[in-house]
Amino acid sequence: MVPLEILKPLLAAADEFLRQAPWRWMSDSQVIGLKHPQTGEVLLCSVLGNLGQLYALQVYRREAGHRWLLTTVADDVQGEPWAWFQEKGFEADLIEVEFTTRADLWREDRAALTAAAYSPIRKRGHVWPLFRSILPGYLPWPVNAEEARTLLFALPRALAVARLAQACPNLWDDHPPGEVAFVPEDFDPAGDALRPEDINWHPLLPPAEPMPAPVTLSEGKLRRFAALPQAQGFQLELDTFYLPQALTGPERPWFPTVALAVDRASGLVVSFKISEQLSTDPSPMLASVLSKALDYLRHRPESLHVRRSRVARMLEPVAAQLDIPVRLEPELPALNEACAGLEQMLGF
Repeated sequence: MVPLEILKPLLAAADEFLRQAPWRWMSDSQVIGLKHPQTGEVLLCSVLGNLGQLYALQVYRREAGHRWLLTTVADDVQGEPWAWFQEKGFEADLIEVEFTTRADLWREDRAALTAAAYSPIRKRGHVWPLFRSILPGYLPWPVNAEEARTLLFALPRALAVARLAQACPNLWDDHPPGEVAFVPEDFDPAGDALRPEDINWHPLLPPAEPMPAPVTLSEGKLRRFAALPQAQGFQLELDTFYLPQALTGPERPWFPTVALAVDRASGLVVSFKISEQLSTDPSPMLASVLSKALDYLRHRPESLHVRRSRVARMLEPVAAQLDIPVRLEPELPALNEACAGLEQMLGF
């Protein structure tokens, strides 16, 4: 639980943000930049609520968070939007305050608010502040004390920019998506209001995505699989992705990953594997399902088909060694049907 000496001013800052409701005139693509005075970390803030569905201030941190936000703002999903969001939705890194209904509060949230003697500024609607930490591969979880301090730093500064945007509706007009409005490091939100000339505009590109580890097989398996006959008309579809149901972990619930191989003609799931702990490198799982599939079918496929470029890059080196081309296709009906069946079987 966040200490009361941090929680109470954080609640006051959240109430002021809600009172101003900057989503009435701001969009989530108008990115606000901050530099944390203690850590020197760059934080990117986005105001949500313009569409009337989710009301929040989100503060994106580290490379994974910046990549998620800036790629979304630029709408740069490399021709595979569904696959990109399915995969990357689990890889964002941020903290947020969301304004929600009382019914959406967890028991722990209610206990903290009761301890702080908190009551919302209005009686009904999305008025209850919900403070959450989102890490890659994990279920959203209540913030810790350090994350609460970061939100307390970000809220009044983001609101200062929002007030400036309200006073100057054309503030973002001459700045393309991806250009970030940075608040001066010495700005005191308790002092004077921001002026347009105070903003430092910086174009930011999404950080490069780390290259995935390639799928590797032992020399013995490579020799054995290379000697298999290549069956005409045999095509194998493969993927690895997060399952949508979180599992209990020692610190916070985490999302398991699954890898599977599907025979394109029959739709048969030839092999699949589910991670037993949080996995940041799915290449061993993908190697396992590919190996089991070839052992079971005793043929090399004419081609391997995947629906996301990341998986293609993981498979290409070993596929080249086996003389199997890799094809990228955003829509794979057999694989999609197998995924739906697998999730139903597992109760997700």
